[in-house]
Amino acid sequence: MRVLVTGATSLLGATVATSLARRGDDVTCLQRRPSDTGLRDVSADITDADAVRRAADGHDAIVHLAALVAPRARWQRFVDVNIGGSANVVAAAAGCGRLVHISTPSVAFDNSPAMGPDAEPARYSGRDGYARSKAIAERMVLSTSIVPTVVLRPHLVWGPGDTQLVGRIVDRAVAGRLALPRGGAALVDSTYVTDAADAIVAGLDATADAGHRAVGRAWVVSGGEPRPVRDLVASILIAAGVEPSWRSTPGMVASIAGAVVGAAWPGSEPPLTHFAARQLTVAHWFDQRQACEALGWEPAVGLDAGFVELARWFAEHPR
Repeated sequence: MRVLVTGATSLLGATVATSLARRGDDVTCLQRRPSDTGLRDVSADITDADAVRRAADGHDAIVHLAALVAPRARWQRFVDVNIGGSANVVAAAAGCGRLVHISTPSVAFDNSPAMGPDAEPARYSGRDGYARSKAIAERMVLSTSIVPTVVLRPHLVWGPGDTQLVGRIVDRAVAGRLALPRGGAALVDSTYVTDAADAIVAGLDATADAGHRAVGRAWVVSGGEPRPVRDLVASILIAAGVEPSWRSTPGMVASIAGAVVGAAWPGSEPPLTHFAARQLTVAHWFDQRQACEALGWEPAVGLDAGFVELARWFAEHPR
């Protein structure tokens, strides 16, 4: 099968692309800079509809991971990339035949704990541009795609080489500005990167059958091992060879501070935003039994085994 993967410069995108190639698929990667996967690259912007259509020509399916993830981007930029870019992929997929769209559990965040077996509707309409644009994009994909489509929401993906979750935690701890609302007491799920990639490959396989139960809806995927935020953070820091240390702040104080810091911070990476503070204050974990059954997939790497791999990576890549 010929598969176009968008966003293969991300840890998850690169892992998906290489996983597909390893099993024998012919993979093309589309993004703005080289993917470093060793696979065929197309240099293009996801907002260029003609470029996306040309890249997709001759492929059997698209796996769409490209997205703008930035706390301080302008709303119009989120619209162009996350909504407009997804619309371009949907249009291009009409000529391919199959589509997997990667969303995020944040699209259903409503300031309350998220627990249970089902993916709640993509209803987020708050101030966080990433979550709001991804919610709009997910609804658009499910309502307009004319080919078999699966939407997946991997939750807190991490692994060796991760510059997002892992990198930010380590950098902020080293700088002495890591703060955890309520001391990191909230119970949360996370997903080791190869498990997330395997779920995406399973979702792609499901689109071979338009009547498959996974088609036409969104699924949250995670490792299914919820732990308190503080335990996850401590394990990441220990793997990185950094003494686990953070400041604990009351949930409401963290939310207010996040709103102020997020608005006033001069750079593009504020240490805390209101949205991040709220997400870290409440529990979010998911019963994976329905998703595993529907996708014919299950997590293969436990948290502890993942932390061993993370420690090995840090040993080979000193900070």
